[in-house]
Amino acid sequence: PCRLKCIFAGCFSSTSVGPTQGLRKLTLVAMSTHISSRPDGVGVLVLDNAPVNSLATNLVTSLRDNFIKLQKDPKVKAIVITGSGAFFCGGAEISEFNTIISQGPEALAETSSPVQFLCSVMDVIDGSDKTVVAAINGPALGGGLELGLACHYRVASPSATVGFPEVQLGLLPGGEGTQRILRVAHLEVALPMLLTGLPSRVDKALRGGILDAVAKGDLIDEAASLALMRPPAPISQRPVLKSNRFKALGGALDLALAQAMNRARGMVAPESIIT
Repeated sequence: PCRLKCIFAGCFSSTSVGPTQGLRKLTLVAMSTHISSRPDGVGVLVLDNAPVNSLATNLVTSLRDNFIKLQKDPKVKAIVITGSGAFFCGGAEISEFNTIISQGPEALAETSSPVQFLCSVMDVIDGSDKTVVAAINGPALGGGLELGLACHYRVASPSATVGFPEVQLGLLPGGEGTQRILRVAHLEVALPMLLTGLPSRVDKALRGGILDAVAKGDLIDEAASLALMRPPAPISQRPVLKSNRFKALGGALDLALAQAMNRARGMVAPESIIT
């Protein structure tokens, strides 16, 4: 993952690897996505991995394959991504990281990074020439929020939450979230989420720029309507917000890091995220 100070230096990294590189030795179980096409020409892709729609390798592979199907379908004008059940997406499948770690340092050296494939799929979504909207029907946490940020726009249900809780486990956001969020969100909203792991409610996320709208009626209908009205707008191609650049020059990153370290002494993730 790219550190925040690297972003303000103008860096945006991208990775592209094969469909199972990095996690090829893991035991795979049935987890998938489902697609359908609405009468208005919007394709809907649903994440389906109960209970939290975690980004297991099989699900990410299915996400890539089904997204490409919608992308190539000439009848599909735009794409909406949402989750099944009460969650949009709870983030990475932690058991897969545990499996890699249990294989020892040799396995880690061989795989390079367990999130490379996920990042490559995020880049496919980000680079779509059809407008992509995340319909955030419930919590979007860690990699789930990063998936939402890979979409061009985000519409959430009033009960949804967004956040990066992995910092509380000593992990950095690995799905390019550190690189995308400061291109849409104000620093004072993004930094507490990144450095403390505390989630944000939709009203704050909307004011802070993470969300484009909060649904007043049917979430999928409103996300589909937005997708048909707006052009594709990859976040990776947007500049970091000017206000964020000024605040960073004024020492906001160092101040936020100092505050985070005072609250959680001994945690290594906040410093790694900043520097």
